[in-house]
Amino acid sequence: MQTSRDTRDLWSARHRDCGADPTDLNLDLDLARFLCSTHAGHGPQCRQYLAAAAFCYGNTAR
Repeated sequence: MQTSRDTRDLWSARHRDCGADPTDLNLDLDLARFLCSTHAGHGPQCRQYLAAAAFCYGNTAR
């Protein structure tokens, strides 16, 4: 799916804090992948990356 620039900007604003748990994690796979790519390399304390990676893994393991 092609994600619009407006949507990516909104996701960036909502999910910029690495220390906060993502609140909308009954999210779609596109948002989870966006969060993984945006927060990759931030380290094990980045809660945005951990939650999104777990969501992605959960969807591929089915």
